Amino acid sequence: MQKFLITRKSYNRKTGPIMVTTSPRMTCPTACPLRKTARDDRSSGCYAEHGFLGGFIWSKLDRLNVGDDFKKGQIKVHSLETLLQVIRDLPEGTLWRHNQAGDLYSTDQETIDERSLALITEANTGRRGFTYTHYDVLDNLENRRLVREANQAGFTVNLSANDEAHAWELARLNIAPVTTILPADACTMRNHCERDAVIICPASLPEHKITCAECGICAKQRKAIIGFPALGKKANEKGVGISNAHARLGQATGTTLQQGKAS
Repeated sequence: MQKFLITRKSYNRKTGPIMVTTSPRMTCPTACPLRKTARDDRSSGCYAEHGFLGGFIWSKLDRLNVGDDFKKGQIKVHSLETLLQVIRDLPEGTLWRHNQAGDLYSTDQETIDERSLALITEANTGRRGFTYTHYDVLDNLENRRLVREANQAGFTVNLSANDEAHAWELARLNIAPVTTILPADACTMRNHCERDAVIICPASLPEHKITCAECGICAKQRKAIIGFPALGKKANEKGVGISNAHARLGQATGTTLQQGKAS
C-alpha cells in the first residue's frame, strides 16, 4: 500500500517554504548503503534518520495506515490518489519536493514501480517537482528507462550517488541529473573536466542561508553534479574553493549568490 505525508508549506530551514512529501522507509532501495537495515548499519549517515524527522515523523508514517493521523490530528497519512490531486492543484510553475525522506515506490525495493512514477510525473505536468532516488540504474535497465522517461516528461528525478566515482558513472549514462554524498569536510569544489563540476549544495554551507525555494537547481536538468556533505562532526568545517563553487552554481541556476540570497 502506498502512503505519504504531505507538508504543504515546509518549515525545514534547508528546503524553505515549499511543499514536501514523505514516503515510508520501506520505499528505500536495497541499493542504498545508508539504509537502516544495510549490512553495515550506516543509518547515521542518512540525514532523514536524524532529529524530529527520523525520530518521530518518519517512524509514525511507517507504523500508520492511510487515513490515520497523529500529533493531535495535525498530520494525516494520505493515499496516492490524494497526493496526485494535491499535485494537480498546485499552481503552474510551483517548485515542490517529493520525498524529503524515503524513495520512489517499489514492490520489491529493487525496481521502481512504473505506474506510481508515471502517475506522479503526469500530475506534475507544468510544475517543478523534483526528487532523488538511490535505485540502481547501472545494472537495472528498467529503472534506467523509468528515470529517463520521468525526466524527459518534466519530473526531475535526481540520481543519488554513493561517492564521486559513482556519480561520474551515473552522469555518463546521460539520463538524469546527479547528486552525490561527499566527505563530511568536503566544502570544496573540484573540476573533473572542462564542462562539468561537483558543486556543494549551498544549503549545506554554514555561511549561507539560501534554501531550495530560492535555489531550485535540483529541479533542473543540468550537467553539474550537486554534492551533499555527509553527516558527521566535520560537516560544518569550511574548505577551499567555495567561492568558485558558488560562481559555478550561479551559472547553472541563472542566479547570483550574495549574502545567502539568490538574485
